[in-house]
Amino acid sequence: MGGGVKYWEEAREGLLVHEDRRVVYLNPKAAQLLGVEREKVLGKPLLLALRDHRLEALALFGGERVLEVRGRWLSVRALPGALYLLDETEERTRRLGLEEAAQVLAHEFRTPLAGILSLLEALTPRGPEEEAVLAHLKAEARRLARLVEDLSLEGRRPGRVFDLEELWPRLQALLRERLQGRAVLYEAKGEVRADPDAVFQALLNLLDNALKYGQDPVRVVSFREEGRLHLEVRDQGPPLEAYEPLFLPGHRGFQGGLGRGLGLYLVRRLSGTWGGGAYALRREGENAFGVYFPLDWKKEA
Repeated sequence: MGGGVKYWEEAREGLLVHEDRRVVYLNPKAAQLLGVEREKVLGKPLLLALRDHRLEALALFGGERVLEVRGRWLSVRALPGALYLLDETEERTRRLGLEEAAQVLAHEFRTPLAGILSLLEALTPRGPEEEAVLAHLKAEARRLARLVEDLSLEGRRPGRVFDLEELWPRLQALLRERLQGRAVLYEAKGEVRADPDAVFQALLNLLDNALKYGQDPVRVVSFREEGRLHLEVRDQGPPLEAYEPLFLPGHRGFQGGLGRGLGLYLVRRLSGTWGGGAYALRREGENAFGVYFPLDWKKEA
């Protein structure tokens, strides 16, 4: 392992190196997660250190799983001769707590939102201008009501086929002040099957993050790849240290900001309602935060 040993001695991720089914090396974190003493398992059979046939099978045959091991939830990744262990117990607990909070908030919001919608329906506008304002208020109240339902439900939800170009006028209306003086290009188009309100909310969160923390120009683009349609918000900000953790609830540090990461967590949650997913990466010199949509509905049509 050479000079990498010092790094792994202080790493927060566990590492166990094995050869011929015997332990060659394990760092302090791996020893802690496995509940063993390093001196007693070095050079010994692999199972003596792992004490779990599921971990042994992963170590020998490769793969990646999340397992409950001796009271902890471990994300386990196996490569030839190496087993990587990451403790996700705290993150899992925080995620479950957030799920419960989402359920409670959804329950508490339903009644006042229903009341607001009823009051709006009872109002009678006195002219074209008031009628336009009232229509906008009704649309936003309905969007909030749908968002509350998205907070409380899991799994895929029915939607309709629409073109992504439909979202831009709504985004411009809602972000009018934020867009002033900013170089934002909306180049997204293409038909998807999803709940337009869910897609609008996901894109609103992605664009809002780019406007807060990214650098111009900000571009909203779409493209097809491997049976999916991707919708991305890209900006010219510097590379980030890590992208995937930004989608975790409670994560701090979005591009130097102090956001809690709930906006991106919600983006991933919403993307599941149309059978898609959410991601972030460095693409062609830009930070790209996106969602994708399956295109298998076209085969059914």
